[in-house]
Amino acid sequence: MIYKKSWKYTLVRCEYSYFRIKSLKDFSDVHKNDIGGFVKRFSNLSQEGNCWVYDEAWVSGRAKVSEDAIVTGHAVVKGRTKISGNAKICDYAIVNEDAKISEHAIVSKDACVYGYARVFGNAKISGSARVHGDAKVSGNAKVHGYSQVYENAVVTDNADIRGFERIRGNTVKVEYDI
Repeated sequence: MIYKKSWKYTLVRCEYSYFRIKSLKDFSDVHKNDIGGFVKRFSNLSQEGNCWVYDEAWVSGRAKVSEDAIVTGHAVVKGRTKISGNAKICDYAIVNEDAKISEHAIVSKDACVYGYARVFGNAKISGSARVHGDAKVSGNAKVHGYSQVYENAVVTDNADIRGFERIRGNTVKVEYDI
């Protein structure tokens, strides 16, 4: 259990029954008294690690940002989402429902990850891409443009899903560098 004297942030009430976070000490690139993004409750952001919500980003519902993960820009994280490891959610990205983003994964631009989708490893989801259902994106895979990965699809290794490509069902998309 973390005792209050070792907390790294506190909450400052603002509009719409949300709070802005305010750092209580220096850590990572955050300095004491920096104002961060918005959270609905303390449980949205761990007091441990270097995780942080920056800028105008929002974390709500039962979503949890932990370890060294960051949410920045105007990104929205909600539902029962878990953002952990060194994951980064940025720009106008949305992560919702029961999605999990972890390790060094990045979700950026206008991308959406939702449902029970998992994005991990060094995977990058960007553009207006959608990853949803029970889909998994991992390794060094990239999903971008207007592409979608959904149902039980798995995209891994160095796969590059772009344009209007759709990967769905029980499809496994793998591409190796030779």
